[in-house]
Amino acid sequence: MRTGLVVAGGCVGLAAASLVLPATNGYDPWAWLVWGREAGRLHLDTTGGPSWKPLPVLVTTVLSVAGRAAPALWLLVARAAGLAAVVGCYRLAARRAGPVAGVVAGGLLVLTPDGDPRYLRLVLEGHTAPATAALAVWAVERHLAGRPAPALALLTALALDRPEAWPFLGLYGLWCGRRGLVPWAWVAAAGAAVPVLWFGGDLWGSGDLVHGAGVAQVYADDPDRLGDALRRVGEVVAGPTWVAALVAVVVALRARHRVDLALAAGAVAYAAVVVAMSAALGYAAVGRFLLPAAALLCVLAGIGVGRLVARAPSGATQAGVAAVVLLVAGPFLAPRATALGDELRRIGDRDRFEEEVERALAAAGGPEVVTACRRVAVDEDSPARTALAWMLDVPLHETKRALLDRPGVVFDRRGTPTALVLEASTDPDVVVLARTADWLVVSVGCRAAAGADG
Repeated sequence: MRTGLVVAGGCVGLAAASLVLPATNGYDPWAWLVWGREAGRLHLDTTGGPSWKPLPVLVTTVLSVAGRAAPALWLLVARAAGLAAVVGCYRLAARRAGPVAGVVAGGLLVLTPDGDPRYLRLVLEGHTAPATAALAVWAVERHLAGRPAPALALLTALALDRPEAWPFLGLYGLWCGRRGLVPWAWVAAAGAAVPVLWFGGDLWGSGDLVHGAGVAQVYADDPDRLGDALRRVGEVVAGPTWVAALVAVVVALRARHRVDLALAAGAVAYAAVVVAMSAALGYAAVGRFLLPAAALLCVLAGIGVGRLVARAPSGATQAGVAAVVLLVAGPFLAPRATALGDELRRIGDRDRFEEEVERALAAAGGPEVVTACRRVAVDEDSPARTALAWMLDVPLHETKRALLDRPGVVFDRRGTPTALVLEASTDPDVVVLARTADWLVVSVGCRAAAGADG
């Protein structure tokens, strides 16, 4: 218990310190903040934005009482969860094969889930994907520590964010119930909470039990979605991670390390579910959805390296083995490691982009002026659209991609073809409300907004 509090406190402290970094919420987190605010008001509307998922909205509903501080508090929670995933990989690998294994596992997780890699960006921009990695590895860690009830709770939270986790929760719950490790009432509550919150929340917000499922089927028309999904599985971790994980599996087979084999089976099974859902149902198999499997692979890789180092007879020799492993793997890890700098620059650019939206809104006269036009359009599907819904305090479906020849206010990037046409227009119904470094705000056919600005 004390260790858990120390880990949680450390992650929260580092997450709080990270709030000074130039990074803001991404597209989905802004949507969850809007939905949390609406749920707190008992008027949820999920007909715009990303697909529905219960876990983040449960959190943002609680945070909504903080008002304008809610976005920063969400970043605090999400970043702490991302850090907890790294710590969890360290702890789980170190438990199996020593501190070297832990360091390797935690370090490799930061270089996932794509070639970019995007873990750092996902953490800093408040996505829940790093949290799914944390929930997965800490569920395993708690199980190995002989704490099945917390493990079941963590798996339930994971299942409230990723549908791929549903079969794992079901199997673990049944196993715990049959062995008397957890009361059947708890198993039933976990099993009931998942469908009620997934389908019930979607029904409440959209009037359709499976509205979110339809939104998530972004690859339904892709004839090669199976191949794309398998390719993403291959890229989810760096090449040396696969090799080191295979070493761990080979050693586990020879030494009958059942836990290591179970970790490998869990990683493969989770990835297989993601691939199957993409191939059969058209759901996305993007790298971040594979992070629970990636985290387990990183743990296995750490175990593989740790066991190799441990086979050396002395401290000096062990250090030599570790150096050789790093030397061999270095060239293959270097592209991902050096790409971290590029990711930080992208994060900074996106943060400035978000700040410019807020400046543009203020320069245009604020939410009252803009919403007086009733329709608002953001000429791109970026975090600006969901962020603007939060700033305007309107449902997500009210910040559209285009006005479609109807009156309203357009937020457009400076220099785009549409922005250039609008800025040069001599039509009296086209009025420029604001210009910033990045954004042009234009009232189209809405004299009420133009008059309020004047």
